[in-house]
Amino acid sequence: MEAESSSEKVIRRLYEITNSYDLGFETQIKQLLQMGLERFNLDIGIISKIDKSQYIVKHCVVPEDVDLASGVEFDFDITYCHITCNANGPTAIEHVGKNDLYASHPAYDSFGLESYIGMPIKLNGKLYGTLNFSSPTPYKRKFKAVDIDALQLMTSWVEVELIRRQQEKRLTELNLALERKAYEDSLTLIPNRRAAFKHINADLNRVTRENSIAALAVIDIDFFKEINDTYGHNVGDEILVEIAKSLNTNKRDYDFLARFGGEEFLLWLPNTEVSEAATVCERMRAQIEQLTLSEKPITISIGLTCYSSEVNHEEKPKSRPHEKVDELINQADKALYKAKDSGRNCIKQYK
Repeated sequence: MEAESSSEKVIRRLYEITNSYDLGFETQIKQLLQMGLERFNLDIGIISKIDKSQYIVKHCVVPEDVDLASGVEFDFDITYCHITCNANGPTAIEHVGKNDLYASHPAYDSFGLESYIGMPIKLNGKLYGTLNFSSPTPYKRKFKAVDIDALQLMTSWVEVELIRRQQEKRLTELNLALERKAYEDSLTLIPNRRAAFKHINADLNRVTRENSIAALAVIDIDFFKEINDTYGHNVGDEILVEIAKSLNTNKRDYDFLARFGGEEFLLWLPNTEVSEAATVCERMRAQIEQLTLSEKPITISIGLTCYSSEVNHEEKPKSRPHEKVDELINQADKALYKAKDSGRNCIKQYK
């Protein structure tokens, strides 16, 4: 009856802790350690991590006069948990100083703790660390099966929570990686068309709120079809990559460059007058012209337009999100056609 009552109390308390996610993982762990200290009537509660030869305190609840905190490290082989991990299961010692096996263990010389109960924490079958409770005074009674049961229940909860957090972290990382891929051009590794619309549309809202200005450039590689036809698509891809690198290097830190598709790139220049934008674009054009990527020099043509919140203050009440971006791209495209009609390898502004 005692075992059933003890287990029921632990299970009930673990259920309460499990359902207090809103308090945060650190608080849940502290509650668990506090529960263990009350359950075993001991002074020090620790969740450790074993990293090769190091014992690392990850979480702990200790008396005020005990100098121990998260992040403190010890040599693993001088800790009581070294005993626990070698045993590969629960370890309970009521009076270490009178124990024939452990009175001479380095942990007793180092820490002088008389009573100890601990268990390995394993994640997916691999040792993570330990859950342990201890005291500098001998235990007043023998540890019983109900004590081991309670320790095992608490350890199981810790294992489940740590695995869940690992899975959540991994899922978050995968989602971030997928999101990056969704907004990244697979060839040049710069932002793609989708990223361009998202970024420019968001920044347009900022520009409008701040009554600021911006410029947009459409950049096109001259005679790129002839390059592909002459040298093949693999060489064409290599040239695209090198041009993207050059453009990215020669833009300003706060400008936004994206591959718009094919041999076209978009350049967004926030808080920039047209004359300043033209200077940036001219630097890009000149650098591309200096590259040695094929037998003939490769050049770019650039169409440039500007946006002013003062000029464009009258917006349609129900315009779709990309409508203004589309309009700016169309303006820059028209300027690009002028550049091509003017012999290419130049910059033209929309008027």
